[in-house]
Amino acid sequence: MEQFFKNRIKPLIQLHYLTNIALASSYFLLKNIPHVCEYVFESCLLEWRELEILMLLVISVAVKTRRASTWLQLISTICTFSKAANVVLYWREGPVQVFFYCLLWFLHFVFLPQPVYKGPEKVQYFRSTNLEHEVKRDERITWLVCFYAPWSPPCKDFTPVFAEISNKFGGLSSLKFAKFDANLYPDIAKKFNISTSPLSKQLPTVVLFEKGVETKRRPFIDSKGKVFNYVMSYDNIVKDFDLNKIFFECKNNPVVVKAVKGNEYEENKENKKIN
Repeated sequence: MEQFFKNRIKPLIQLHYLTNIALASSYFLLKNIPHVCEYVFESCLLEWRELEILMLLVISVAVKTRRASTWLQLISTICTFSKAANVVLYWREGPVQVFFYCLLWFLHFVFLPQPVYKGPEKVQYFRSTNLEHEVKRDERITWLVCFYAPWSPPCKDFTPVFAEISNKFGGLSSLKFAKFDANLYPDIAKKFNISTSPLSKQLPTVVLFEKGVETKRRPFIDSKGKVFNYVMSYDNIVKDFDLNKIFFECKNNPVVVKAVKGNEYEENKENKKIN
């Protein structure tokens, strides 16, 4: 129960999510508040047409949320579809109602954006050409790199997932996790065949580098440049990149770093173990 509260409930107790849920459910909440309902609507009873819109919403959410990678992404998707349904419902009541609802939606989007993940992670952040240089500098090191854009909602949703993966499998001298801002350096991203267009389906993209070269990526791109849809979940990343096997191999083959100190060489071997 404590773990459920920590992972599912506690993240929702933030102003962004609370107000988002309130906006998403506002139409049906107002319909059931005495006096307020009479002031906003002509009738406080749910009509058959409104129930039809509700059923369409349920179907749309059921289809869309199959691709949700996290609990928070699931909630955000449900709220987005619910708010879209609310626009239709308020429009049926009148232009004034829909105007104020859309205004509140806009103000929420601008002033209460989705919170940025600030939890623990074992991730390096690269800039400019540092990424290309680093993945090729030492072929003994395996890199799992996430290309992202700060403005992208899917990238924001994936941030805690990638952090959790890095916390679980990171900490080895021969297995590193990194992130690269593709939006800030689009030319570098293009070298790795990643589009930063707002319509791009490649953000985020996770690429595995072994011995200095790319060996796997998700979402996958075929020879014709078609991007295949992919659910960026913890389980999918671990399974498709075979991280358990990579972690075991890297743990048994640590990178020995020789550091110069005066005229003496000291060998610093990896002594940090991840359970």
